[in-house]
Amino acid sequence: MRYKIKDITSDGLLVQEELSRELLADALQGLEPDLDKSTASIRVELSKDRDENVYVRGDLKALLTIACGHCLVPTLLPINSPLNVTFIAEDDDAQDAVASDDPLDDVDVATHDRVTIDLEQLVREQIILGIPISPRCREDCKGLCSTCGQNRNERDCGHKPEALEDPRFAALKNLKLT
Repeated sequence: MRYKIKDITSDGLLVQEELSRELLADALQGLEPDLDKSTASIRVELSKDRDENVYVRGDLKALLTIACGHCLVPTLLPINSPLNVTFIAEDDDAQDAVASDDPLDDVDVATHDRVTIDLEQLVREQIILGIPISPRCREDCKGLCSTCGQNRNERDCGHKPEALEDPRFAALKNLKLT
C-alpha cells in the first residue's frame, strides 16, 4: 500500500483498494478470524501541497468474521472508520510546524520519506481500533457454561453459576437484621 508522492497530481489521486489477506491476518491476529469470510477495502483521496505534505482523506470499510468473545461462535463485525491523516516529511522543521497546530484538530500525523507514503500501518491500526475489546454475536449473548462448556444461547444446560463469596464478608452472612 505504498504510493509515490510524485504520482499525486494537482487534482489528487483517488485510491480504491481491497485489503490483502495478509494485512487482515496480521491485524486480526489472536481473534480467530475466518479470512475467507472477511473483506476490507479503503477509498481515499491523496493530495499534496507545496510543503511536501500529503493529505489522506477517506474511509476504511470492513466486514470481518471473528469469534464472539462470549460464546465463540463466528460473528460478523462491520467496521466503518474514517481516515484523516497528514503525512509530513521526515525532518525536524516539519515536525515543529505540526507541533504548533491546534491540538483539538482531528487530524493524525505520520511521516513520509519524500518519495513514498505507506498506508499499511495506518490501515492496520484502524482495523485494530475498530474491533471491540470483547466482540459479541448479539447484545444479549449468554456465553458458555462455566461447568460443561455448553453454548447457553443454544440451550440451557441447567447449571447455575457458582455464587462467589468473598471470605472477608463471610461473618456478615450470619448477621440478622431486625
